[in-house]
Amino acid sequence: MKFKQPIFYFLMTYLLSASCNGQNSPNQTQNDSYSANKTEQHAKIVRTQGSQFENVTCQLVDKEGNLWFSIGGEGVYRYDGKIFTNFTTNEGLCNNNAGPIIQDREGNILIGTKNGICIYDGKKFTKHPVPDTLNIKCMLEDKDGNLWFGAMNKGVFRYDGKKLTHFIDKYNHPILAEKNEKMIMDIMQDKKGNIWFSSWNRGGVWRYDGTILTHFLPSADYYSFFEDERSNASSSVTKYVHSPEYICDDMIFSMSEDKAGNIWFATRRHGACRFDGNSFHSFVENEALVSYGVYSILEDKKGNMWFTTDKNGVYCYDGKTLKNYTTADGLVNNSVISILEDNDGNLWFGTKWFGLSRFDGKSFVSFSQHDD
Repeated sequence: MKFKQPIFYFLMTYLLSASCNGQNSPNQTQNDSYSANKTEQHAKIVRTQGSQFENVTCQLVDKEGNLWFSIGGEGVYRYDGKIFTNFTTNEGLCNNNAGPIIQDREGNILIGTKNGICIYDGKKFTKHPVPDTLNIKCMLEDKDGNLWFGAMNKGVFRYDGKKLTHFIDKYNHPILAEKNEKMIMDIMQDKKGNIWFSSWNRGGVWRYDGTILTHFLPSADYYSFFEDERSNASSSVTKYVHSPEYICDDMIFSMSEDKAGNIWFATRRHGACRFDGNSFHSFVENEALVSYGVYSILEDKKGNMWFTTDKNGVYCYDGKTLKNYTTADGLVNNSVISILEDNDGNLWFGTKWFGLSRFDGKSFVSFSQHDD
């Protein structure tokens, strides 16, 4: 099946409902006192820019323990444990359509936007030297201090402080030709120093060891079956069987490395895929995990693997059993985009519909005003 709908179909949300939280400045929300029913209130993110389609993306725990979140159209939010501070173009942010957030070795916060990269030094914003014509989708500072970033449909760039080097810009898919496979949604560096790029538009993943760029795609059988998925999907006879020699999907939203050095891929149609360095294994213990696709994967401090899904909440795998958490358990929304673990071991889930939930291992608490 050829994908004709743009990526934003999967990433768009609806208008945030009006907030009932007071603000102590145009861009901050604070803890409220006890309400009439004696229920303790806490700070929540609120919409300030009037955007209509917001996904909350959990991005960063900085060196001081602050949490950073980006929301398309609403800029970025910093949470210090008490209040959320909202940074937008009013404070000097390059563009309110913000995406990836990282902290460099000097302590600066780098924010990727629709108009290049902004640098926040704790006091003010400045523009990064990379072109502001690039729509930044992911970023990484590697162990040598090089800045890597993926730009919308333009592949991957590396900035060494002086010049830009372009990767996979001349790439053509061996089966699908050139069909926007260069939409790189995630970049990571593994324990061995390899740089990985993942494509959300049928490009699979690439691994760069500093010299050789290795490309991983599904098998020819995968394309033979899924290019005519509408007819095959209703067949009780024909069934695609994954081969461990090939990656399970060619649409990879994000990547993660566990403590054992396995690389995990969050895929659009085939759940989670794990690479042990030699072969790929499809992680399909629960059919719903596969049916609705996976956005993010994280191994927490206790060694549990967490998977966020497009429609079925989040899953926790402790090595033996797979447990599902949804809105029935207190999660703010079942379409979960991202996950972040703070210094105290709490898990933060960013969702569609302007949703943000914190999970302490026992219960969920909402940190957002949202629509269902």
